[in-house]
Amino acid sequence: MEFDEGLEKAIGDLARTDGSRPLKELAPGDWTSVHILTGPASGARIERELGRPVTVEGDGTHSGDYVQDGNLLVFDRDGATTRMVSLGTLAALGEGKYRADVVLRAQGGAITMTDPDGRPAGG
Repeated sequence: MEFDEGLEKAIGDLARTDGSRPLKELAPGDWTSVHILTGPASGARIERELGRPVTVEGDGTHSGDYVQDGNLLVFDRDGATTRMVSLGTLAALGEGKYRADVVLRAQGGAITMTDPDGRPAGG
């Protein structure tokens, strides 16, 4: 787990602009889906959400639990975790599982997750 200050800043800035950006632009990498949770979250809850065992350690964790109040992003490729990112205390994203083409759309300080065509993304 790592705290990604750049991603946290980019999402916070987006929320203030009423703009939209693909998450893949803000968090590039070799991933095909992302699970978004809001902390604090126990390691057991994270495993239930992901549907598989996971080690929760690093920034924002304690004794196998995610202890931050903000979003936790778990990036996956083919059912395996490629990266776990803490946004610290920023909880701007809706919980759920999203495809790599998800777009973050900000309006009035709130961010919604949509498919590229603007329809609400399954979360």
